Amino acid sequence: MEMDRIELDNLTRTYYDAQGETFCALDHASLIWEQGHSIAIMGESGSGKSTLARLMIGLERPSEGRVLINGIDTTKWGLREWRKHRGQIQAVFQDAGGTLNPAWSTSKNVEEALVNLTDLSSTQRKSRIAELMGQTGLQKSLLDTPVRKLSGGEQRRLALLRSLSISPEFLILDEVTAGLDLISTEAVLQLLEKYEQEHDCAYLVITHDLQVASRLCEVIYEIEHGKITKKAVR
Repeated sequence: MEMDRIELDNLTRTYYDAQGETFCALDHASLIWEQGHSIAIMGESGSGKSTLARLMIGLERPSEGRVLINGIDTTKWGLREWRKHRGQIQAVFQDAGGTLNPAWSTSKNVEEALVNLTDLSSTQRKSRIAELMGQTGLQKSLLDTPVRKLSGGEQRRLALLRSLSISPEFLILDEVTAGLDLISTEAVLQLLEKYEQEHDCAYLVITHDLQVASRLCEVIYEIEHGKITKKAVR
């Protein structure tokens, strides 16, 4: 199934705190994300941005509401069904350690994804990894380095490299430039702009940075206390 449109329909997620009280991380959130169109979600820490991303990609289930892909309700999907679509929708989270195997080398982390989610040959995989290493500002000398020895910024760029290597149609970027220096930030933004132009990929950019949101996205939404409102259109 090709992905043309992802829709959040009154998505709600509640949790229990340490005292057993409920709190609402996401409150009847609705939006439409279409192929080839990038959107941003801006809000303070704890406003529900990352919860929204995790629900959208099937890492959590909503308390209420639906996530629809081409009109199909994904909230009933299990791991097997989601695995069929991992090549089309990817996510890079601020804590990249959750998506990388810390014991594996840089190259093995990326190659494992390419083996499972693409039809590239061994030679093509190595070429793809080498090309993206340079574009994300990662030294090729890091290819054999265990992920646990990389800095937080290097891990996040590696997670981005891993996701882009698969050529997804939809890509969630959770604070992808946070903590990077200016040179690394610019390298990442230029790579994302180039990739979007060449592959017609749609980004959902979760960020505190209005400049990043405005540079990459056509529509900016604001989230506050779990509620989403449209803020601006580029």
